[in-house]
Amino acid sequence: MPNGGTNSNDGVTMKTQMATLTLAVLGGLGMLSTSTAHAGQIGTYGSCWNGKKTTAITAAGHTEKPLADLSPASLSGLAGLIIEHCFGSPLSDVVTTDVKTANSNGMLLVIDDWNPGGGTSAALPGTPAIAWIYGPGSQIDLVPGMPYITGPGGTLTDTSLDGGNSSNHGYTTSAMPAGVQALLTTADHSQTVAIAYKNGSGTVVYSAMPLDAYLPNGSFSGNPIAPGVQTYMTNILAGGGPTTTCASSGYTGTQLNWCVKICESGLTGKALDDWIHRWIRQFRQLPYCAVGGNPPPPPPPPGGGE
Repeated sequence: MPNGGTNSNDGVTMKTQMATLTLAVLGGLGMLSTSTAHAGQIGTYGSCWNGKKTTAITAAGHTEKPLADLSPASLSGLAGLIIEHCFGSPLSDVVTTDVKTANSNGMLLVIDDWNPGGGTSAALPGTPAIAWIYGPGSQIDLVPGMPYITGPGGTLTDTSLDGGNSSNHGYTTSAMPAGVQALLTTADHSQTVAIAYKNGSGTVVYSAMPLDAYLPNGSFSGNPIAPGVQTYMTNILAGGGPTTTCASSGYTGTQLNWCVKICESGLTGKALDDWIHRWIRQFRQLPYCAVGGNPPPPPPPPGGGE
């Protein structure tokens, strides 16, 4: 409009659009929680120190199916698969093409890795560009926002996984690629020991940890870490996948700060509404928590700030 004038009908249209977008954002906030996986069969393959997954599988609402092999016939129809990778063979020997295909088609894949190292990343489905290092440790901290902190197995704290003969067998200091969520670290928070990410229609949860040793019947099942390992395993099997966060969606700077305000800070009422309107005016799109569960690619940084 000339001289900066505003057509009243344009104003009504803009207000209607803003209200619609606001409702979309508010409705989308419910997508942040981890969904519950449908009950089904969880395959178990491999054992390093005789730990049993049965209790965790049952507590998560599933049934166990011990596997003698990882053939397509054995993998068919599984809701999930737990692979215990011991010393003596490369991870690629057990994370086969058939396993990767089943995972991509929707099967949850949980890998407990006793021997992380140079070949780990290439062996994982989707081959996330992360360099893993073998290095035992005894202290594990939770990453804020980790989706498996609370579930039917109980609630984890920063001490739940501490004090194992080896709580972890390795770690990565790599930055997390887009879409990969860090779950656990050592006391040095630059060292990630467990991750989760989507691969096609399925989810991968990889832990560089000897979890088998601390599960029921395992050689160290009486260790103080054992209840925490049971909780961790149960909650993983009950969960539907990694939580998307503002940081994992690639937002930085102002976008990251504003996204946290809207999606992750627990704001309600007028305070939330004000932040939603501010976001829409500035970025002309919705934040990740309002876009069908899939984060939008962040736009280029705007030329001006508010």
